[in-house]
Amino acid sequence: MGYLTVEVEIDHGHVQAKGMGSLPEKASGLLTIFQSEAINHTTISPIHALESLQKYLALDATKAVKWMTDVREARR
Repeated sequence: MGYLTVEVEIDHGHVQAKGMGSLPEKASGLLTIFQSEAINHTTISPIHALESLQKYLALDATKAVKWMTDVREARR
């Protein structure tokens, strides 16, 4: 098995070889992403995180209580 390292550019999710290199028609491998800018991690309070999760999971008050109970039981 041979290894090939090719510099690539990613544009809207499409990977293209950068410079003179070319990508094989079919292959598998690992992709390392070098981020050009620092990721801005914003800190939110636990209650805001819970509210966001509740909204994402579409939980009404009754479903939220059941979900919390299920999580509590799973942790035992």
